[in-house]
Amino acid sequence: MRKPKPYDHTDPRPPSRSQKKRDSAALQVLGGKLAELPDSALKRLDLAPRLEEAIREYKKLTKHEAKRRQLQFIGALMRESDTDPLARAVEDMEAGNRSQAREFHAVEAQRAALLSGDESGLEDMVALAPETERAEIRSRIRMLVRNAKAEAEKNKPPRSSRTLFRLLRDLRATGGAGPALDARQDGEDWQDGEEPDDDGYDAADAADPADAADESPRKVTF
Repeated sequence: MRKPKPYDHTDPRPPSRSQKKRDSAALQVLGGKLAELPDSALKRLDLAPRLEEAIREYKKLTKHEAKRRQLQFIGALMRESDTDPLARAVEDMEAGNRSQAREFHAVEAQRAALLSGDESGLEDMVALAPETERAEIRSRIRMLVRNAKAEAEKNKPPRSSRTLFRLLRDLRATGGAGPALDARQDGEDWQDGEEPDDDGYDAADAADPADAADESPRKVTF
């Protein structure tokens, strides 16, 4: 994200019209990114009261033209603020989100490989866990893969596939010490090698927003 270039007050020449336009556009972009932050994050940035109020008003608007005019107003107010800390805060947030998105796609690729029958990376995954837990984790991953395939064949909600995603995610994040590595989770009651029991499913499983959120990259907040 381009930071607005500060005006050099030691330069006797006034800033050019094109420089003013570039700076104004950069401030509006930064203001728009600040408006994407949750209210709790805005409070921690210690914004000038008028600027914070303007950003909150922007969030309430729905019409494009009204939002455009409000964003111009926010840009004008930001000329009175030190924008460097604000730009750094936004950059930190975006960097964190990019990192989480990369991790999400890496876990997704591992799960897809396992579900396709490719175990070439399985031992590397298992090696992340403490040595005493590796056999159990290897067995559980294979069990979840079998159950996920059975669910797909029977057009059942992908309960085991979601659990497998969380297990792989937590394994990468905690080295085998995460809660997803418990012997039983999400009401799971199948034995190794068994197919899922039809009684274990409900239409709500497929539409559970908490499950869907578990497989989404998490946005960084302050």
